[in-house]
This record gives sequence, C-alpha cells and structure tokens, in this order.
Amino acid sequence: MIKKTEAYIEYDTEADVYKLRLRAPLSVCWQITTKCNLNCKYCLSSSGNDGIYGLDTDIAKKVINHLGELGINRLDFTGGEPLLRKDLGELIDCAKENNISTIVTTNTTLLNDQNINILRKADLIQISVDGPREMHNYQRQRDVYDLTINNIKKIKEAGCKVRLNSFIFNSNKQYVEELMNLSKELGVFSHLFIIFTPQGRGKDYPNEIIEQEEVEKIKTLIERKRNEENRNIRLYDYNEYLHSCVLLTPMCDVISQGFYEEDSVKVGNILETPLDEVFSNDVFDHPTHVFHYLQRRLKK
Repeated sequence: MIKKTEAYIEYDTEADVYKLRLRAPLSVCWQITTKCNLNCKYCLSSSGNDGIYGLDTDIAKKVINHLGELGINRLDFTGGEPLLRKDLGELIDCAKENNISTIVTTNTTLLNDQNINILRKADLIQISVDGPREMHNYQRQRDVYDLTINNIKKIKEAGCKVRLNSFIFNSNKQYVEELMNLSKELGVFSHLFIIFTPQGRGKDYPNEIIEQEEVEKIKTLIERKRNEENRNIRLYDYNEYLHSCVLLTPMCDVISQGFYEEDSVKVGNILETPLDEVFSNDVFDHPTHVFHYLQRRLKK
C-alpha cells in the first residue's frame, strides 16, 4: 500500500524565510495506556501497576477514525504495556480499516496463545532488550530476560515482523555491539538503538545521560555494522529529533517531545482540537519530522 501526505512550502516575504509544512503528521505514537506489569528503572512514561488504563474503546476508535481521515500513515500503540488493553485487537482492526499501518510496542511478558494472534494483526512488533541478561533484568527490575528472548522467537514463528529496540544509557553503552550480534542471531527485521533521555522515571538518573562524544562513537559503531552486514540498524538520538515526533498520552494530550521532560510541550488535546490544527503549531519541527521518517530504511 502506497500512502501520500500533503506538504506545502510557506514563504515569509518579510523575513525571506522558507518553511516546509505538512498538513498532518506522517506517524503518531500513542501511549494507549500507562498501566504496565513491569516497573522499568528508566521508563519514559513512568508506567506501572498504578498507571492510567486509557480511553474506553468507543472513544479510542473515534480517535483512530480521526487519524484515518487526516491520512496518518502509521500508528504506534505503545504504553505502558498495550497487551493490558482488552480491546487492543479492536484498535488494530480499526486502524487497518482506516488504512493506517500499525506498530505494537510490547515487553512480551504477558504473551499467551490468545494475544499472540492479536499481535499477528499488526504490521510490526517492537520489543526492547537493553543488554545481556543481568543488565536487561536490572533495567526491567525483574528476572524476565530469558522469557523475553523466548517470546521474541515465538512471535517471529507466528509470522510477525519484529524490531528490536535497545535503550542505551551510561551503564549499558558497552553492550551495543553485543546487542547488534543478538539481533542478528534472532533474525529480526530491524534494530533501533535509542539514546537515553531523562524523562519519566529516567529524570531521576541524570548520571545515565551519555556525553555527546560517546554518542558519536556509538553512532559510528552502528553505522559500521549496518554497512558491513547490510542490516536495518540505526540510532535514535533525541538531540537530533527535538520536537519532531507526535506523542499522544492515554487521554490524548498531544506532546511535542524535547530532550528533557521540562522541554517537552503539551500543544493541545485531540479530543478538543483536530490533530491537523494542533500539528500546525510552530513548536513542531516539520522538516525534521519528515527527515526522521525518510531515513528510517536502508536503500537496497
């Protein structure tokens, strides 16, 4: 399926400045819940057992229909743990009816015979592994590494396309190459490394912020491995993509993300204001939003 998004050039004659503008975002990340069965040490959304379940099914579907009317290309159902939503399958179906590609980001630890069939409906499943067993369990604050690896294999065997996500902070940056070898061994579709940002519970650990010089070394290592093995491996550094992503909270506040939590901006709420109107706010960096998604895939 080929989808098109309208864009236009805005010219300020007095300042002699051109701006690239989109009529709607290419992709939206929606925390459909902040309830989670884990309590990850650096969770960006501070999710846990006491999190917000999210909108009821009918309202959630209205939100997805609105995104479909705007021609949104892709919707990432994240959390929290999306498998805690009893209506996840219905929400994926609703997105499909609106020709929206879907991603589900899950820790996999709640996987069973029923919800694995729900995951099969999605276009891509994202699963986080943040290091070898001891380090992964340290970040998750639970002994779940072996279960996660086994469930990645089960999800792949069920026919799902899988992306490995790895959150990189000072305490685990030495494992980047080991993680790339793991994703190769697992045979996943792609591998995304995400540089730590002090948001959510992570804001209590500023010592885990990686110096930019070290980030550049990690980036070089990843690029070398990607080119040598012709694999879909890349790095996401919030410093390069400030205010380019559209994040929806469980109750549909629209957040333009910065590096620090205090730099992130609530721009509106799409239950009150249409997303295209909210996205026209100058806080969103449209050219970086476009670049962010154009460079996601290897050119083969």
